[in-house]
Amino acid sequence: MKIAVPVSGENLEIFTRTGRAPYFAIFEFDGNEFKLLGLNENTHAKEHEKEHEHHQEEHTTDEIEHHHKHVKASKIEECDYIVVRALGPNMEEALKKAGIKIINVRKSDGDNALEVLEKIKGELK
Repeated sequence: MKIAVPVSGENLEIFTRTGRAPYFAIFEFDGNEFKLLGLNENTHAKEHEKEHEHHQEEHTTDEIEHHHKHVKASKIEECDYIVVRALGPNMEEALKKAGIKIINVRKSDGDNALEVLEKIKGELK
C-alpha cells in the first residue's frame, strides 16, 4: 500500500497545513517496513503560494474540483492513505473523492514522517 505525508522537504518534517505543504512524501508499506518512494511536489501549494496569503477559500463544488485537480497533479491519487495534522474542508473532500483514507495525527505524535508512520502502523490495513 502507498501512504502520502505532507512534508517540508527531504528532511521529512511533517508540514501542518496539508494543502500548503511544499511536498508529499510517498511511502510504500509492506505490512512491516516503510520505504520512501519519493517526494512529489504539491502543485496546489506552488500555484497558490502568493494568491492565498490572506484569502480564505470558499467551500464550493468548484473549489473541491480545483483541489481534486491538484491531488491528481501531485500524484497522490494512487495512495491508499494520507497522514495529516490539519486539513481544510476542500482538500478533505478532494481526497475523499480520490478514495484516499485520511489518518489524523497530532504534533505530539512526532515531527518526522517515518517516526509518525511507525506510531500509526496498526491503523494501516
